[in-house]
Amino acid sequence: MSAVFEGKVRRLGNSMAVIIPKEILAEVGVKEGENLKLVIPISKQTRKKVIKKMAGIDAGTRPFEREKRDRI
Repeated sequence: MSAVFEGKVRRLGNSMAVIIPKEILAEVGVKEGENLKLVIPISKQTRKKVIKKMAGIDAGTRPFEREKRDRI
């Protein structure tokens, strides 16, 4: 099951927070103090940039190379 709602990102001390309505949390069965996993969609274009940067094929960097050739 998934629920979609719009929420505003707000400053909470040195962090950012989104208020999740208690009705949505009740549907999922999450209570105060429990851990919750959120999925935040990232556009394909942004995801490709991040993957290229992590792999070392970003502009101005050399591609990833293994340190030791005898390892997979």
